[in-house]
Amino acid sequence: MWLALASLVMGVFQGHQANQASQSAASQYESQGRILQSEANREANRIEDDAKRFAADQKMMYIGSGVEIGGSAVVTLAQTDAWGKAEADSVRARGSALRSYNEQSASNSRRMGRSQFIGGIMQGASSAYSMYSYTKAPGTMGTKPAAGGVV
Repeated sequence: MWLALASLVMGVFQGHQANQASQSAASQYESQGRILQSEANREANRIEDDAKRFAADQKMMYIGSGVEIGGSAVVTLAQTDAWGKAEADSVRARGSALRSYNEQSASNSRRMGRSQFIGGIMQGASSAYSMYSYTKAPGTMGTKPAAGGVV
């Protein structure tokens, strides 16, 4: 009886440990996703700032060389601005995708942890039932069957 109970407790404990490890991994995935998205947003902001500075430098070079800001100069400045925004948006989208991937990995890890916990309980219960029924089989009084399988 005690061996059966110990087997049940061991199964529950192992399932709990596996669940805790999976929950910890899930938290790490989520944290990593937040960090990656934050880094991508910082990089995107830097790209936008660099594009604005470059456009301002272009504008000053045009003015310094006596070119009026109009016609092709305006088109060039607009293209520089559009390039900076497109590049920044691309970096932000990459950061968002990485965060989404890590959140999905976290979700999968949590599901796996719950599954392992339930599996540990079921394995412990099955093992406990087998031990209990073996030791309490009718007519055996806790003894092992003889070599031929008959008590």
